[in-house]
Amino acid sequence: MLVFLLGYMGSGKTTLGQKIASTMSVPFLDLDELITLETGMSINDLFAQKGEVVFREIEHSVLHNYPFKKNTIIATGGGTPCFYDNHDFMKSIGVTIYLKVSVAELANRLQLSHERPLLYNNTLNLHDFIIQNLHKREHEYSMSDYIVESDSISVNEIKNIIQI
Repeated sequence: MLVFLLGYMGSGKTTLGQKIASTMSVPFLDLDELITLETGMSINDLFAQKGEVVFREIEHSVLHNYPFKKNTIIATGGGTPCFYDNHDFMKSIGVTIYLKVSVAELANRLQLSHERPLLYNNTLNLHDFIIQNLHKREHEYSMSDYIVESDSISVNEIKNIIQI
């Protein structure tokens, strides 16, 4: 089974995904890394040079065309499920788990991040920016197969959900 980890930037998709995959002895993939391999550009460079619209088109193409193998944990980008039919597609080939993290915890995790393209040129304070963007994405995230309160989730708690 394919397991897609969804959630806002800083929710722990990559960190938890790597740990879960390691403890379960299954492969781990990060969609952003696949995009970087496909394009030869970092996510930051893609956003800066091509813009978000082109990035989302590439993201959609990589997601739909990558030959995922069974029993793989995949960390998606924060916006992945919110564009095109990406969320429905992921649900059609696997299960989606929304790592739901509070705004306060997200702000704490992201406050020193310089690797998040959507945080560049942010005119709002970080807390307000997260609230505004999370509000736009929450509906799509909430359509996941599982919603896990994740401010301090353990690997074992998520492993119990996954039936690989």
